[in-house]
Amino acid sequence: MTSELARKKKKFHIHFLMHITMFLAVLALSVAVNESNDLSAINKGYLAITPVIPIIFLLRLIITYYRTLDEYIQSVMGESLLWAVSIVGCCAMAYGLLAEMVEVPSINLAFMLPALGIVFGIAQFIQLRGDTHEE
Repeated sequence: MTSELARKKKKFHIHFLMHITMFLAVLALSVAVNESNDLSAINKGYLAITPVIPIIFLLRLIITYYRTLDEYIQSVMGESLLWAVSIVGCCAMAYGLLAEMVEVPSINLAFMLPALGIVFGIAQFIQLRGDTHEE
């Protein structure tokens, strides 16, 4: 059974890297096409959102992999996701309220998903590290 789990994990990592590579390729291609052509606003809009398509498939891959994990890891990942959404959401709300009262530099919303991913990873690391010390 352990070799089966290792095989699934390796397959997940390979597919994960493929999706990230597709995202980067589509992103580079959309930027190159946008800079080399004079497109209408609608076409620029379509071109701007095309890099999101590989990310949607990546999220589907992550959800499918999540469902194969045991209940303990699902619990850790679920709590980590709650922490990530809470922290990033509160920071975004605080920054938005601050921006209403004080002039601050604008932040691109495209950084929300990477911020969620980073905080999720940190929260998961902290949770799993804390569990190893309890044993």
